[in-house]
Amino acid sequence: MIDFGTIFSGVKTADTILEKVLGKKGTRIDNKIVAVTFLQRAINSTEVYLTTSKQNYVPNQDLSNLWLEAFTAMIKIDKSLADRLRDKSRFWSNPQKWLRNESAMKLVPDLQELNEKCEMILIELRRRK
Repeated sequence: MIDFGTIFSGVKTADTILEKVLGKKGTRIDNKIVAVTFLQRAINSTEVYLTTSKQNYVPNQDLSNLWLEAFTAMIKIDKSLADRLRDKSRFWSNPQKWLRNESAMKLVPDLQELNEKCEMILIELRRRK
């Protein structure tokens, strides 16, 4: 005898699992879009600042906050990169302290490296959509 209750409960469980997986995939893509947006905004603002200030490295709360927002968005996507963005935020709180310590500066990613990372994320997003 076929137990339809068991069959239908299994189908219901499979549907629930599928909904969760598809929901996570969509959420992950949305999270990547948000993360790359915050990252690119921080990169662009930093480039503008450095160009207009003639590479003058002084504490800048606005840049520090932009990098912290990029960190917060990126932590869901890439924890290692997020840690580096947090260091970028800390750098802009007191750049001279970081510039005096060469080993500390190795923790701070440069803008070209971050632009390349943005491009890699965008390429991945284009492939998925």
